[in-house]
Amino acid sequence: MEKQEEEENLLEPTESVALPQKRKLQLQTLLLIISISFNIFLGFLGLFSITHGQCSISRESYELGFASDLEPAKSEIELVVRSFSGGVELDSEGHLLVDQEGQEYVGIPKPSIDKAWEELLGGLNLDFDKSEVDLGESTFRWPESGFYFSGLDVYHSLHCLNRLRQAIYPDYYVHIFDRPNDPSRVDHIGHCINHIRQSLQCHADLTPMEWKLDGSKVILKTDTPHTCRNFDKIHAWATSHRTQFENIQSWRNATLRIVD
Repeated sequence: MEKQEEEENLLEPTESVALPQKRKLQLQTLLLIISISFNIFLGFLGLFSITHGQCSISRESYELGFASDLEPAKSEIELVVRSFSGGVELDSEGHLLVDQEGQEYVGIPKPSIDKAWEELLGGLNLDFDKSEVDLGESTFRWPESGFYFSGLDVYHSLHCLNRLRQAIYPDYYVHIFDRPNDPSRVDHIGHCINHIRQSLQCHADLTPMEWKLDGSKVILKTDTPHTCRNFDKIHAWATSHRTQFENIQSWRNATLRIVD
């Protein structure tokens, strides 16, 4: 009897030690499950964020427009495939010739060339009522009407290209580059070169360059097809919103002037 009681007494400490160990094991298992579940949740959350972000980005495109595009102009975006012109060819005698398409914009200055550029730049300066688009404090507003003074950057690039063309003939365009209140001719031309450079890099046309062998000359083919936004459609929309300077008293009185 005494031996049995002694054996029972020896079992008691063993059970009292095993119970906390069991609880500790259960707690560790529970923490492990919680940790695994939390990491799985974070994984799904990250995947959702990435997917959601990609979906948001995919809704912006060259075809549909980007967040940085002027909102009302996005409705005018239409993609067209066009071949560039103005390339160099060889005649039957091996003389270099230039494709004459687009020559109305280049060459020795004359009134018809200036008129072509004036029409091309007809959508340079635009006005918008707040009901059309709210540009906040991002741009100047005319004091008379409260209209936002804005425009599309494609026209700024074209304006700068025209300035470079005019700079080739400074004697003909002396009235443009010798204005006393304008930035110096060198500074203005430098600004335009940098703007066109950045615009070309920004849009990064990935159309492959193509070459052809003609006799001993390897000539660049410029008539390769490019996917473009339809400028004619955008131009029609822009010119319908152009600034009516004749109605702006501060402009007519020369108290305000544009420096671009």
